[in-house]
Amino acid sequence: MDWIENELDLSSDNLRHLGGEQSSRIGHERIWVWLHETGLTLEQATKAPGISRRMLIYYRDGEKPVPRSIWLACLGWETVRPKGNELPLNIPSVTDYANLHAG
Repeated sequence: MDWIENELDLSSDNLRHLGGEQSSRIGHERIWVWLHETGLTLEQATKAPGISRRMLIYYRDGEKPVPRSIWLACLGWETVRPKGNELPLNIPSVTDYANLHAG
């Protein structure tokens, strides 16, 4: 779809996803970006929200809508970056957060 020639081009899929996100839906592109930015494999990434590999693939590929709770679990994982299977008991301090995300 061309809105302003040579300035603003949106595919119908992108336009649909933007509209969905504006109405509080989580676009599947966020899962793609989250996987890329965290460097997690699909197997590792399933542990963050506690879902199956198949469901993560459904969300990633846009075959099923991403529930808000799943997206919040992904954001929470990124915030605390837990080691192993144990989850932290509290949110990291600003300094701890900076150290977790350094490098």
